[in-house]
Amino acid sequence: MKVRQLMRLKPKTVTPDIPLDRVWQLVSKLKFHILPVVDADNKIKGIITAEDILKNLIPDYRDFFSEFYPEAPTIEDIADQIEKQIKLSARDLMNKRVYTVGEDEDVFKALSKMMAYNVRILPVLNDEDRVVGFIVEKDIFKYLFEKEKHILSKLHKLKQKKSA
Repeated sequence: MKVRQLMRLKPKTVTPDIPLDRVWQLVSKLKFHILPVVDADNKIKGIITAEDILKNLIPDYRDFFSEFYPEAPTIEDIADQIEKQIKLSARDLMNKRVYTVGEDEDVFKALSKMMAYNVRILPVLNDEDRVVGFIVEKDIFKYLFEKEKHILSKLHKLKQKKSA
């Protein structure tokens, strides 16, 4: 089975210049909390997840341990840091290392990439390297389970016919 047969269509995307507050609004509304960053030709430049946003907004845990970490910033410093982060754009937040799969590739290749790179969702690209959808690990497993169930059902029926 090809990726195009299982992929989810019409993914939300953003351009690199979209501000952080808009990126956050979009990511928080999405089912999978993942947002491809694309150029004007819809070619992928990076990916943003909810985790990427949180890493940029929430101070490092060491910042709260002034007793053990003498250079720890004050609460005012942390507030200033967050205020500066709000001015970031998708370009500043995106992870440039993006794992993708082609729409005409086999779903098992997509699953192999997911397992190798420890991701559960891959952006799907067409022949022109444009984002056309997502393939989700859960959907592949659902397909495999349904296929397996169908094969087991056929085998069970054949077994019943032979014994009759």
